[in-house]
Amino acid sequence: MKVIIVSGERGEGKTTFLKKCIDELHNRQRPVFGFYAANIQTSLGNEGYRIYKVNSNKSLLLCERNNPQTGNISLADFWFNEKAVEAGEKWITEGIATENPVFVLDEAGKFEIDGYIWDSVIKKLLQLKSGTLLLTVRNRFVKRIMEKYHLNSTNCEIVNNLLFTVEFVDKIE
Repeated sequence: MKVIIVSGERGEGKTTFLKKCIDELHNRQRPVFGFYAANIQTSLGNEGYRIYKVNSNKSLLLCERNNPQTGNISLADFWFNEKAVEAGEKWITEGIATENPVFVLDEAGKFEIDGYIWDSVIKKLLQLKSGTLLLTVRNRFVKRIMEKYHLNSTNCEIVNNLLFTVEFVDKIE
């Protein structure tokens, strides 16, 4: 499994970069599985996230800040929708039997480092022999994500220049 970490801070364009990669991969008819996340902005700031399946119009509310009605998983001040977590795992893993798949997971951070949310699916993907995992990670978590999942310069590339080019997608091919 080849891993490409797209790193940056909140609002710097990690998800936008990822969406452009997904579009170009679709144009090249590559099998792409997983999801990207979009934050829910209100006048109070970031109040949660929705996940969007990369190869359909499906989306689900993943989590909301300070709203226990969202779901039964509480981490920090977010409440996670267990059904959305299960759907996200399914959206990624449905590509496991595909030849040379690209898996998209937006994003991994403290919760995964601590063994929650996407941790188990990341571990499952890293056991695969073929394919590419595109993973977004905030800068401050890159080192800890790499340590947790035993990533290094031989099996992982870090991209922190978020200026998209089609040549970047050539690296995935």
